This record gives sequence, structure tokens and C-alpha cells, in this order.
Amino acid sequence: MIAIKKEDNNELKRIIDNIRALGIDMIDNAKSGHPGIVLGAAPIIATLYANHINIDIENDKWINRDRFIMSAGHGSALLYATLFMAGFDISFDDLKKFRQLDSNLPGHPELNVTKGVDVSTGPLGEGIANSVGFAIGECYLRQYFSKEIIDYYTYVLCGDGDLMEGISYEACSLAGLLGLNKLIVLYDSNDVTLDGSLRSSFNENIKQRFEAMNWNYLLVSDGENTQLIDEAINKAKNGSLPNKPTIIEIKTIIGKYSKNEGTSLVHGSPLDESDIVNIKNKLGVREIPFTISLEAKNDFNNMIVSRTQEKINLWKEKISTLSDELSTNLNLLLNNKMPIKLKDIYYSFPEDGKDATRNVSGKIINSIADSYPFLIGGSADVSKSTTARINNTLDFSSITPSGRNINFGIRENAMAAIANGLALSNLTPFVSTFFTFSDYLKPGLRMTALMDLPVIYVFTHDSISVGEDGPTHQPVEQLASLRAIPNFDTYRPADANEVIGTYKAILELRKPAAIILGRNKVRIEDSTSSTEVINGAYIVKKEIKNLEAIIIATGEEVELAINVYNNLLEKGYGIRVVSMPSMSRFEKQDEKYKREILPDNVPIFVVEAASSQSWYKYVKNSEYLFTIDNFGSSGKREDVLRKYGLTIDKIQIKIENMIK
Repeated sequence: MIAIKKEDNNELKRIIDNIRALGIDMIDNAKSGHPGIVLGAAPIIATLYANHINIDIENDKWINRDRFIMSAGHGSALLYATLFMAGFDISFDDLKKFRQLDSNLPGHPELNVTKGVDVSTGPLGEGIANSVGFAIGECYLRQYFSKEIIDYYTYVLCGDGDLMEGISYEACSLAGLLGLNKLIVLYDSNDVTLDGSLRSSFNENIKQRFEAMNWNYLLVSDGENTQLIDEAINKAKNGSLPNKPTIIEIKTIIGKYSKNEGTSLVHGSPLDESDIVNIKNKLGVREIPFTISLEAKNDFNNMIVSRTQEKINLWKEKISTLSDELSTNLNLLLNNKMPIKLKDIYYSFPEDGKDATRNVSGKIINSIADSYPFLIGGSADVSKSTTARINNTLDFSSITPSGRNINFGIRENAMAAIANGLALSNLTPFVSTFFTFSDYLKPGLRMTALMDLPVIYVFTHDSISVGEDGPTHQPVEQLASLRAIPNFDTYRPADANEVIGTYKAILELRKPAAIILGRNKVRIEDSTSSTEVINGAYIVKKEIKNLEAIIIATGEEVELAINVYNNLLEKGYGIRVVSMPSMSRFEKQDEKYKREILPDNVPIFVVEAASSQSWYKYVKNSEYLFTIDNFGSSGKREDVLRKYGLTIDKIQIKIENMIK
């Protein structure tokens, strides 16, 4: 460990005080924000950036940089002030537009909006769970490319709120099990929440809790003492501790130097003018807003650049020595949002012409994994049911880092957030559980869509046709819920052809997506298409005579719709069947294509064993819907479907009566 000289401490204190002043100026100017964490935790983040974090200020996407996650995302002003002082491409004008419309410094950190921000955070607990994905990604890529190419730490700044959210317990439990020793959590421990004293809602022993989860625990009793903070981070890194993730609890005073320091009053409201003046006087900085010491800013930048530039140059030399294969794959990794064209997909069609879409999905995942080394994922302890598992590989851990199967356990909430961290490590993650349990992971899935990450959600047991498990396991409202999420494609393929087409579309588009699959065997139709799925909807059965009605169906109900079509065709009706595996993809097509598939002034019926909420844009009224708007029932599949009118006879008779 390198001892910190007294003059260095003085330099660092001046940097910290300028960060504090700048942060509260931003909040005061915006009349919105959280000054408590700015004043209390500035020594933590400044020490980390000055002495430890390896980054390239000119290239904030450098693949071998250390990652920093502001899990306490309400502390965005603290992060932005730090990044500005460090020399990132942030101007004084940007600082003055903090929390304003279309600013590049939004209320909570957002990916690809602010230089130096590694992940969008805000919902408490999500960031600390993301960090586990970052740490898994680093560990996997380090063994794949070698330590000379990939070798970085993941740092998190979290608060009490992060640790109270259940997602953090799920994620940290898994991190301890996997032995992710390059994950370091800096816990801003100030004993205050928004509503008052921490003890009114939380009294756990953090040391015992994390040690029980196989973490190292360190305590810094004075959050103003940068030397103690520095020593703790060094101890977490220098190999003297067991190979486990480390949490460093740093006791701070929320709103330090404010008249309301140490209380909830300083958590989430701007300070008054007299308080700001008094704080700046105590800090020894100028009272004029947005006035900083350029010397302190230059010192901070020099501390970072002088420590990291040689490492960046050495890294550039090392990548020039990679083999052709590793060089090609490094470029593939660096450009992970580029379309992936699958040259070969291996799927053997069964002799009886039937297969469950979940089984097809498992085979396709393995086909992709054979040729694409950056596909990694797992399920929430249901891989035997969802078939979302890569064969012929190990389970991932720090001891077996080449493994590509992650045993997430029954931790759906953390699983989605961890997948986001994996995607932000430039990997392509898939995660899987039963569709009804998608509700457990919705916060992480929403952040996937918000950050535009290529995460593949594999959901099975897709409708009331699950049968005997009953309404607790029969998804009804989940399809409508996913379809309502912006920037998210939901696919419900009808058969093997459409499953293949779905994976092709997902890998080509590189967008956040879910594939919704069934456990029942369905007929593989001659008329379904793998190439049409990317359009969202297409004609699977065309009318023979004048078009009298259209039936839209998804998933296994496409087979049901085709059976109805055949019966109506025999009776002389002009019926068209449209498979709509992805409503969002269909809505992205031009009007000409949409009118070709669904021409105006033709009655449209919908057959889907799920909520009606998605479908009113296509039908005249509810009489045209064969959908489910209650929670289902426990019983044999055929009996349940019959109870809710999803049979050939009932659908055929009603359509016939309505178009006569």
C-alpha cells in the first residue's frame, strides 16, 4: 500500500470541498435534488476516483475500465460533480441544467446520457444487483481473453435504502456464493432515511448479515477520514482478505456541515440560501455559485490520468498481440449491439411433427451458444422446465469462470438486474422463469428496456393451458403488461418455425426482448415462417375466396385458429388467419404492410388465452375477442380451455354467427 502524503490529503480535501460546493449549487439552481448525500459521501467517491478507479476519461467506454455504480441514484449531483471535477466532457452550462428537460445531467444517472455513467440507476437496490452482473462479466471475460486484456474491479456506492430492498439481499447472496472477489461495495452508512432515523425501520447487523453471505466486511468509523477510506479499499484489493466480495461500511454524517446535518431534513430537499453560505464558509470555498478551484480540478484530473494512462497504453499494446481468433472475438464483444447473423441453427424436426415451443427454445439456445461465445445465462431454478440451459459447459463461479450457466436460484428479482450488468459487460445474457413469475423481475426488465440492453427473457408456461397448477401459475395479465413497456419486444411464437424466427429477430435487432413459450406440444405448421417473425405479424392461412373475416392468434392458439379456419373453409367462408408473434414489431412496420395484413373494413377476431387489454386497437368491440379476463382455474388443460370458451366449436360457431 502506498502511504498518502499530508500534502496529498490537503489536495484531496480541497477537491472534496469543491465537489460538495458544486453539488449543492446544482441542487439549489434546479430547486430539486438530494444534498444530504452530496455533503456526506463526497469523501468516499473522491477518494475512490483519485486513488483507485482505473478509467479513461477520453474514452468512457473503454472495455477494461473499472466500473462504478451509483446504486444510491438519488445522489446523482454528487456523481456529476465528481465527473466534472475529474475532467469528463461536462460543462458549467451542463451543471446549471441539472434536472432540467433534455439535460445531459438528469435527475438520476442514465446510461448513454452522461459521460462517465456506467449504468442507469434510481430504483434502490437495482444498482447493487447490476454490480453482480458486472462482476460475473469481468470474471468470465478475464478467463476468456486473459488477465492482460480483461482485469477490472466493480465498485458500488450504496446506502441504507439499497440494503433494505429485497433485491440487494438476493444479489449479494448470489455474489457471495459465486466468490466474486473483484466486487467492492462502499456503504454510505449514515443512520438516516427519508422518513427519519434508520432505527425506526431497519436494525440489522450489516457485518453479520454480509459475513453470513460469504462476504468480507470492513468498517471505516469516520467517513471524513480519506486515509482510512483509502486503506480499506486497498485492503479489499491487495489479496490479504479471503477471495470474496467485500463491503466497506463507512460511517458518514448525512448533510455534513448543514444546519440540519445528521437528520432526514437534509435528505431530499434543496438547502436554503443562508445554509449554503454557511456551508461554503466552513469549507473555505467561494460563495459565488458554480465557482470552483481550477487548481483543484486540475489536481483531480492529474491524479487520475497519471495513475491510469500507463495502464491504458499497456492494454493497447497487449491487444495488438492477440491471436486472430481472439482479436476477432474482442471486436465482436466491443460491438455487441451490432446484428448477429446466425449462419446455422441446428434443430431436428420431430418425426410426429409436434414439439413444445419451450423445448425448441432450449435447442436453439444451444445452437447459438455453439458458435457465439458471449451468450451466457440461466434460470431461476427452473431450467429443467424452461430448458433454458447451455449443454456441455460448466456452471459459472469464480472457481469455474469458463462456465456459461448461472444458477440464479429462486432470485427472479436479482436475476433481471444481474442480466443488465452482464449486458453492460458487452455479453448477451438470457434469463428464464415461468411467465407468471415475470412479475417478480419487472423492475429489472423495465430497466433493461430503459437502457436498451440486448437481454433475452425466456418465459415459459405461457397461459391458462398450464392446467392443473391453477391460477397462481397461469399468466393472464402478463402479456398485456409486457406489451405496454416502451422499447421492449414481446414475442409469443406459435411453433418451432416461429421460435427459430424469434431468436433470429432478437439477435439481429439486438433489442430488449422476451420470448413467451408453452410447455404443450403443438403442431409445426407448414405455413408458419421463421423469416416473417421479424415483421411482427403475417398471414399463415389465406382466404380462398372473398375475404369475410380475419382471425389473429398468437402462440399455441394459432393452431386453434387454423383448425377453426379449416372448418369455416369447408363451409365456404372466406377467412384469413394471421399469426402475430410480436405486436410491437408489427406496429413498427409501415402502413402499407399493416394494411396488407389487416385490411380496413374487414371484421377482425382475436384468439389469445390472455387478457383482452392489448387487443382493442384491432377489433370493433369485446364481442370479437376470445380472450381471458380472470385468473383461470385449476384442472385438466382441456377442461380449463373449454370452461373459458377456447375450443374449436365455440369459436367457430360465434364467428360464423357474426359474419353471416
